[in-house]
Amino acid sequence: MANVVRCTRTGRKCDGYTTNDANFQVHIWSHGRASDPRNAISAFSGLGDSARYLDFYYHCACPALSTNFDEEFWSRIVLQMAHSEPAVRHAVIALGALCQTEPGDMKHACAGSIANHERKVMLSHYNKSIGCLVNRMSDATYSLELGLVICLLFVCIEFLQGNYHAAFTHLRNGFKLMYAPRMALPNYRDSSQTTYPPKVALDGSGLSRSSTEDKLMSIFTRGMAQALLYGSRIQEDLEILQVMPASYSKRSFVSLSEAHQAYFELRNASITHLYIMGRKSLVRQGPSLELYRERDNLLACHYLWYENMQRFERHHALSNDESIAANALKVSYYTTFVYVSCSATVIEKTYDNYLDHFKKILHHAQAIIDSRPPTNPNTAHFTFDIAIIPQLYFAATRCRCPVTRRKAVALLERNPPREGLWDVGQHVAVSKRAIELEEAQVDETTGWPVEETRLWNCIIKAGMDDQGGFWATFLPAAWIGNLDANGNQKMIREFFVL
Repeated sequence: MANVVRCTRTGRKCDGYTTNDANFQVHIWSHGRASDPRNAISAFSGLGDSARYLDFYYHCACPALSTNFDEEFWSRIVLQMAHSEPAVRHAVIALGALCQTEPGDMKHACAGSIANHERKVMLSHYNKSIGCLVNRMSDATYSLELGLVICLLFVCIEFLQGNYHAAFTHLRNGFKLMYAPRMALPNYRDSSQTTYPPKVALDGSGLSRSSTEDKLMSIFTRGMAQALLYGSRIQEDLEILQVMPASYSKRSFVSLSEAHQAYFELRNASITHLYIMGRKSLVRQGPSLELYRERDNLLACHYLWYENMQRFERHHALSNDESIAANALKVSYYTTFVYVSCSATVIEKTYDNYLDHFKKILHHAQAIIDSRPPTNPNTAHFTFDIAIIPQLYFAATRCRCPVTRRKAVALLERNPPREGLWDVGQHVAVSKRAIELEEAQVDETTGWPVEETRLWNCIIKAGMDDQGGFWATFLPAAWIGNLDANGNQKMIREFFVL
């Protein structure tokens, strides 16, 4: 974090976090339509016209950004810190200005058009936040909590702009800030540890974490999944501990937040396992005995987590908001369970055994979509966390039942808000193309795609041009191990324009 001082020298970028790419720059830009001024928050004096962006954040952006999992962070922690910390205040103004001008979709974010006034507001307050943070770090009362809150605000700003590299650079360095003191503790990687990271204070003192620290830990734990799914090698900096059934069998959830944290730890471990399995599959190398054991452990943990979740629901009357949060957990649970169950094979027909699980993904995702309030046209149609878009995309591309996979696409077409970098328009377009490729040849009896046309993966490449164009690759399972003329894995590569 000390290197963040370099951000103040650039004027229009924040490149203070270290990165392996020496040429990498974090660009700050915005664009969009003008909005009518709103009443300023009276508690802040001397901000002039910029105060309206704080007011806009409070009334419009905050409710749209947050989900059941992180509402307290966006609505309470951020606003409380904004009252006392200028660095947070300026970051919130920058985010409020961006939310007021961005509709939320990736195409608009990458289009490159920007209203000059909003651009100036964004640049000015983003850089003021960096400057205040640099000055604050030399103060004896500076806490890592402050740095981590600002880090998450910066990640959100970069997500909204579609700057995936910048966002994950901030996120990765936030993890380094958060974990470094604790990783030096004795027995940090003790196999008996039931939570990851250990339940100690952010300063590494070994004391129990505060409520605010717990909220920050939870958001970073969930955010890790976005980085892992995008291929950010975050596990190179942090050892994602292997979850063990023994730790889950001991858990009896006393709150929904405990169920959240337990599942998200499991999700991160599952994604890491899937990455390793996938790398081996690409070179036609069978999993080791250790990887088979890891898969079995993950599946056992899934079973135990679900049993504990059912027990919790039986003994607690959930509010409407809590029920939606439980649906979001189950959407993700069924997705990782099916994925891990099929991780050791490249035979795509294996997924056909999990049709009921795919239907449950759709059931819980529809409950979430049906519960959403009407879209607010005055703020970005965007949430920070991933909830249903990756999961519905998984169902649309991995479930080969013609009816079920089209229901997944139909749910995506209901236009849920963009989730971090997961844009619904891109995933609808690529899902439809995947179905078209696979169903070029179907079984005469079932109507399902034959094994020869089934795809092992469908990857949307990061980045979009200013016309809404992006690349996607499709790898038929039958092609795994076949190389092209350049010695790379042979695959289908297509360009899409939204």
